[in-house]
Amino acid sequence: FKITPRSGEYFVMDKSQGSVVSHTIFQCPSKLGKGVLVTPTVHGNLLVGPDARDIDDKEDTGTEAEGLSSIREASMLSTEKVNFRESIRNFAGLRATPSTGDFIVEENDEIKGFIDAAGMKSPGLSSAPAIALDVVNILEKAGCKLDRKENFEAKREQIYFKDLSPKEKSKLIKKDSKYGRIICRCESITEGEIVDAIKRSFGVLSIDGIK
Repeated sequence: FKITPRSGEYFVMDKSQGSVVSHTIFQCPSKLGKGVLVTPTVHGNLLVGPDARDIDDKEDTGTEAEGLSSIREASMLSTEKVNFRESIRNFAGLRATPSTGDFIVEENDEIKGFIDAAGMKSPGLSSAPAIALDVVNILEKAGCKLDRKENFEAKREQIYFKDLSPKEKSKLIKKDSKYGRIICRCESITEGEIVDAIKRSFGVLSIDGIK
């Protein structure tokens, strides 16, 4: 199979735009995907995008003025209420578009025990738990001995400083002064949260990753 990178650019809007819509607004899909959507985020912001553009470079997550302009125009078919002057971030993500037309979850024909889990575009994130179970079953059928991890941590705690009460904030700052330094005033992100993100189990290796 072959994987083609499909770039999709987005606008992240300030919380002042978070109530423009109360639900995710989809447009009619095309052969390139579900089209430009306008959606509130769980943190109270607004997300507008993406476009869809097949590219050659699997590492290219740059944005282009032309693409962002087309997103603005397309979003107006859903609502004209978005104030794009309140944009706080632009970014691009890459969908892994498979030549097979669907997710690929199977043991590799040439390498026993090697599982291909590829071509995961939307809704790959939502499907991840079910895909994981499929991979486990494939491994078991391939003869892999599986032992349940008894000390598995199903939930990793994360601190959202702005959601804490004044008492909780004070207690946290006394414990670690980095939580007393606000780095992003718009989103009330502290130095402590940034350091925590860098040190998490998967780690962060770039400025974009931290953002």
